Amino acid sequence: MTTFTTGNPIIDFFYILFNGISEVPLISSAITGILILAGTTLASRRASIMMITSGLTGSAVAIILGADYNMVTMGLFGYNSILSGMAFWSGPFSKSSRTTFVYSIFVAAITAIILMSVTHLLRDLFVIDGKGTAIPALTSAFVFTTWFLMFAGQRIRLGIGLRTAEIDYEYVLKSQGKIERVEKPKPNEPSSNWTVAEFFKSTLNGVSQITFISNWKTGIFWVVGLSLSFEIAPVLAGNPSNWWSNAYSSSSNPLFLAGAMALWGSGIGLAVSVLMKVPNSESKSGVHGFNPVLVMIALTSFLPLSLITFLYATFAAISSCFVTYFLQNYLSKWGLPTLTGPFVFTTWGFIMAVYGFHNIPAGVGWARP
Repeated sequence: MTTFTTGNPIIDFFYILFNGISEVPLISSAITGILILAGTTLASRRASIMMITSGLTGSAVAIILGADYNMVTMGLFGYNSILSGMAFWSGPFSKSSRTTFVYSIFVAAITAIILMSVTHLLRDLFVIDGKGTAIPALTSAFVFTTWFLMFAGQRIRLGIGLRTAEIDYEYVLKSQGKIERVEKPKPNEPSSNWTVAEFFKSTLNGVSQITFISNWKTGIFWVVGLSLSFEIAPVLAGNPSNWWSNAYSSSSNPLFLAGAMALWGSGIGLAVSVLMKVPNSESKSGVHGFNPVLVMIALTSFLPLSLITFLYATFAAISSCFVTYFLQNYLSKWGLPTLTGPFVFTTWGFIMAVYGFHNIPAGVGWARP
């Protein structure tokens, strides 16, 4: 495994920051991180500020508490905290204020601890007689921490939660003074004839929505960054002959296909949402694309890339769309968003299934004992 620890505090800080950002789509590449941050800044300076602040917060907590420093420089304590912090301050689920800013930093710090807890659990739970490889934690620390503290935040009235919960429901006073929540009638949404340009922009929105941003221009930065996922660690270590080392495929081959996988996954999510007659506003914003994006990247990088792996990942991406619909219907009752929950649950299921499907090569994720 590539190490990003150099002993130089400036270079190590560079890796901690930008690898932490690039690990949001599960890749350790400073180049990817730089381009993602640039695209985020293009869409929202507030979002980029929180991306940097929360990522460094999670990494700082890990260092203070004595985590493996190599894990920190690889960015493994940055990405979950980044998503948590952005969900609570620069995302669409809260009102940006000084209070929610402080709360988001608190959440980012807690997320780093939850990540270590989940990583330890999955590492030990799925090792049999000292053999096999634990399944990855993915973005589960972000999902579980955010759900928990977002629900807690609603109790103390921080203005946190799904805004759609306020739009889609109204509270009415029934007999005997009992307040009940009833669904508002929804106006008929005009039909939309999709053009190629609209479909492509919506697909890019699905990529940028990983960090709660609906901006097709930001999506371009993501796709380019994923396609140029050089590790660059060998260069800084004085070995320029391996400058092409591929963070996407764990250096096993020189194919830089993460950007293509992201577009394919987002396109799948968009196509399924259109076929399932999801409201066009949701489809165009990209909210049904980002989970399939992460599923495609995860299953074609943690498992050795091959035709059968690609088809397996594609089926998983389609499946994640229906997990999204289920969680939307279930969690909306409590004003909670799905976040990357569909990605986590789908990917865990498909990685663990590799144990018994011998035509699918085991890889970085679940390996056969």
